[in-house]
Amino acid sequence: AVLEGNCRELDEKKLQYERMIHALRLEEAATQAVSAGVVETMTDDAGSDEEEADPEAGEEESDSIGSASV
Repeated sequence: AVLEGNCRELDEKKLQYERMIHALRLEEAATQAVSAGVVETMTDDAGSDEEEADPEAGEEESDSIGSASV
């Protein structure tokens, strides 16, 4: 009975940590997206360079979100 209680506590803590990790990963992805937007704004004069940088930023964001759901 004592072991079952300890297991439940550990499971709850594990879920809390997993939620925190997921939230942090989402926050990191959002920060990267904002950062990419800032870079995009700064390189507005570059023209074609902006178009090349844009898809890469989107891929990084989707990778982070994909790994967060695992």
